[in-house]
Amino acid sequence: MYLHGLNILIIKRKEANQKLGNILTNEEKCQGCNKCIRNCPVEANISYILDNKVKVKINYDRCIECGECIQSCEHDARTYSDDTARFFRDLEQGKPLTVLAAPSIRVNFPEYRKLFGYLKSLGVRVFFDVSFGADITTWGYLKAIEEKGLKTVIAQPCPVVVNYIEMIRPDLLEQLSPVHSPMMCAAIYLKKYAHNEFDFAMLSPCIAKKGEFTNTGDLIKYNVTFRELNNYLKVNNINYLTYPEEDFSDIPCSLGCLYSRPGGLRENVEELNPNAWVKQVEGPHVAYNYLDIYDERMKE
Repeated sequence: MYLHGLNILIIKRKEANQKLGNILTNEEKCQGCNKCIRNCPVEANISYILDNKVKVKINYDRCIECGECIQSCEHDARTYSDDTARFFRDLEQGKPLTVLAAPSIRVNFPEYRKLFGYLKSLGVRVFFDVSFGADITTWGYLKAIEEKGLKTVIAQPCPVVVNYIEMIRPDLLEQLSPVHSPMMCAAIYLKKYAHNEFDFAMLSPCIAKKGEFTNTGDLIKYNVTFRELNNYLKVNNINYLTYPEEDFSDIPCSLGCLYSRPGGLRENVEELNPNAWVKQVEGPHVAYNYLDIYDERMKE
């Protein structure tokens, strides 16, 4: 239905010289404990002295927005910016929006249909499951490998991995897949072929998606993370469970719904090409080290 040609999937990524600034530091709360420095996989944190006290700031020229510093900070000095507040503010002002949601919303919000019911009452016009975008991504991978004769491909559903390659291991850019993430494939299809005229908001657990939107032409206007969405609902005493259920629009997917679980991409590729060899690398403490070794192997 949506296999209209690889041209809709080829990445048009801006040059990687833009500073990422979505992870924020509260200087007053920072105790200079250096846990963010120890846990950062790319040495993007710098200590300095302020009023005879040790503080730590971010070198955005190296920050890949993995969020490790946020998880390791025990003083709540690190947080991130997303578009949750602007998303609700624009809805309250009557702006019609389309919501794309990661399949993992089913786990993070078991009553997601009632959440959709609440969002619809505010003005969201339609809801799409990004799983069908994952089907497009898988098809794009196999088509690109065959038509371009690619010998090795680094998949890129994760914007942090893309950031790492662009900023830390640029020699691997040639091996990076020429196909968008499922989220962007879904957005391109909806805008270009389904002619959805409303601005897009993405609901997902990922803080780094905001940078991906910027680097791919701002096709998606809002990054609404599950954590900040949940915080907004609690702070504003919103009981969305009282609203009637609203489900996803009917764009069927195949195995794309498996992408968000470990090994999901591999399962999708092997289902369509049983002879494919896919190396599954999961987790921040494994992925970057593997890419470093992979880079050295490619050079040899």
